[in-house]
Amino acid sequence: MINNMRDLGGTKTKDGKSIRKNMLVRSAHLGRASKEDLVGIAAVIDLRTPGERQEIPNQFHHCAYYPVPIFTRLTAGISHEEKANSLGIPDMRWLYRKLVSECHEAFANVLRIILSHDFGKGAILWHCTEGKDRCGLTTAMVLELLGVERKTIMEDYLKTNIVNMPKAIAMRQQYLSYDKEMADMLYRAYIADASYLEEAWEEMGNDYFEAKIQLDENLLEKFRDKLLEM
Repeated sequence: MINNMRDLGGTKTKDGKSIRKNMLVRSAHLGRASKEDLVGIAAVIDLRTPGERQEIPNQFHHCAYYPVPIFTRLTAGISHEEKANSLGIPDMRWLYRKLVSECHEAFANVLRIILSHDFGKGAILWHCTEGKDRCGLTTAMVLELLGVERKTIMEDYLKTNIVNMPKAIAMRQQYLSYDKEMADMLYRAYIADASYLEEAWEEMGNDYFEAKIQLDENLLEKFRDKLLEM
């Protein structure tokens, strides 16, 4: 079983094209993935820290595997190692700004792998632990590079709450009686909130892909040609 998993196929671009189905997949971790769950998946990008990978090893089932951590240090609120729980939870909007400003080289590496993937072999899947923050930002970037409107990107990002909202509410209720501040912080850490992605976009500005990511234009055009259809 894979949580928070969805195919980006069918998503519409600004010019009326659609992303081909069974090409781009995003999800939470693959620690409980069965062989059947990964049918059609040719490659997996693991965005988690080495500690997270050790605590919850992926089930690969012969997929090509790319461990590309967006960051390698413990980061409470985003990474999910047990030790991270003792660090305190910072403001999520601040964290999203830090992710795009300080981890752009890692995002660039991930995007190059996605753009260079041989889709003739099957889909490529990327994931973090919950499929919310690192995975959510990667997905937002891929969709924007394909020409999807930000309104549509936001709608996809918020779909994570279908899975995470019940967990967030339960976590808040667990702590509410004796530490309301912690309860509220945990709730905010588990949900996908529009303000988080909006903060990332504001930090990215208008030239993030050109100034920070610096993807090869020919590679990007070939990627669009392979992934988009009328």
